[in-house]
Amino acid sequence: MRAVCGAFLGASLAMIGAAPGQAGGVALVLGGEAGVDEAVTTLETVGFEVFSASDPDSASMRSELAALHGALRAEDAAHVVVVLTGVFAHAPHGGWLLGSEADRPALALADGQGLRLDTVMQIAAEAGTGALVWLGEEVAAREFGLGLRAGLPDAWDLPDGLGLVTGTPADVGAALGEALQPGAPLGAALERRPGLALQGALDPRAAFLPQDFAPLARADQRAFEAAVEADTEEAFAAYLAAYPNGMNAQAARAEIERIRTAPDRIEAELFLTAEERRAIQRDLSVLGYDTRGIDGIFGPGTRGSIAGWQELGGREPTGYLTREQILALAEEAAERSAEIEAEARAQREAEERADREFWAMTGAAGDGPGLRSYLERYPEGIFAALAQARLEQLAEAERAAAREREVEAWRRARRIDSVASYEAFLRDWPEGEFAELAQARIDERRPAPDAGEDAATAPDTEPPEGAAEMQARATEAALGLNRPTRLLIEQRLVAMGLDPGPVDGVFDARTRAAIRAAQAQFDHPATGYVDEALMNRMMQGLLRSLFD
Repeated sequence: MRAVCGAFLGASLAMIGAAPGQAGGVALVLGGEAGVDEAVTTLETVGFEVFSASDPDSASMRSELAALHGALRAEDAAHVVVVLTGVFAHAPHGGWLLGSEADRPALALADGQGLRLDTVMQIAAEAGTGALVWLGEEVAAREFGLGLRAGLPDAWDLPDGLGLVTGTPADVGAALGEALQPGAPLGAALERRPGLALQGALDPRAAFLPQDFAPLARADQRAFEAAVEADTEEAFAAYLAAYPNGMNAQAARAEIERIRTAPDRIEAELFLTAEERRAIQRDLSVLGYDTRGIDGIFGPGTRGSIAGWQELGGREPTGYLTREQILALAEEAAERSAEIEAEARAQREAEERADREFWAMTGAAGDGPGLRSYLERYPEGIFAALAQARLEQLAEAERAAAREREVEAWRRARRIDSVASYEAFLRDWPEGEFAELAQARIDERRPAPDAGEDAATAPDTEPPEGAAEMQARATEAALGLNRPTRLLIEQRLVAMGLDPGPVDGVFDARTRAAIRAAQAQFDHPATGYVDEALMNRMMQGLLRSLFD
């Protein structure tokens, strides 16, 4: 039915303004909700003032009929349309449209449970020849009491000038819009629907509404206001379809253009993917804008960044992008990225030059102060690993040189073998490897507190407890055994059938026990420490094993 309404509205709206003083029409629509809404829309579109109620009870129906009657008298309306659909009942002297509260209606209760049809027609006929009543009868699903029968009356006594159309609610609803086309013959809408019947004074060959029927200004304005409230292209297009030449047609076309060119709609029609949105956010970030995340969601941060970029470029700061703007943004971001990369490359080159120049002034010489100075400034620099390795080499060399000096000092003290020589050693090496042994030698040579002046030099003086072991340890230390030599000694001990423990170059308690056992085999003092005599015997055994 809406399509039919749209078809005839073009013809009727062409006449807007032709007869501005012409009276409009009033209408009453009662019935089921869906049918009422359709009929009300059709009638209001044409320009009727409509009184209606959906699934009404008898009181509501009488109230709306009274409102119609009052409007008919007050406005001097030239046309009246009444559309009643629902369950009807009749008796020999009349008929009723039953209200929603009717329960097993009977003749005695009909006036209280329904709306009298003859009253409706009498009121509608006050419009003269411009009255048309439509009755859409539903199949009765209720029981009727004494004196009433279901359906419409078999015969009608219609007032002068009144037309009556009867049929099913569906046919009534479908034909209503066609019948209300200005200048359209009433019979044309009925002929296509054989289930409809026309009775009364109206000529089916004549139009119910004249060709120049034009009281549409109020309907035009209501339709335009509804489109403004919806504020969608579809709503304004629907208004123009109904009122192509209406008084708001130009404004409606302007609104459609506004909607079509709205920044948010233009961007929405680009159908940007999440990755494309993230790319836009990355471009904005490259240009220095804070989008508050690169997540593909255009929130306030991204919209504000877009607006800022637009304003800086002399564009309207809408916060929404066009395809051309997206391309321009990407181009600017690419240029800025190249600039940033060039700046970073220049910075890296400058830092590398400074690094190399400082190395040349400090660490390249290879001395400790220079290497440490370089590492303090460039702990992660180009030459940091090299500087660290060289410092470790210097430290190792320094440790080896220090030990060699200590061993030489100890040998010198041993050659002199006096309290003074050992004291001189301790002054230079108070924490050295031979410090305890030197102190023991001093203690050996100093006289006891109650001894005579020559007691310290007596040849038969016994060394204090532990002095022999200290002497043996010092003797082994003087040999300067390195790790390969220690490994060779441990391997020789194993070959002799002894257990020195792990062959790892470390002389632990098991190794010392094995050395003592070897010394006992060679009839040497079993000290557990290697001396030259033991080394010679072990090496001799090794040589023999090689030639055997």
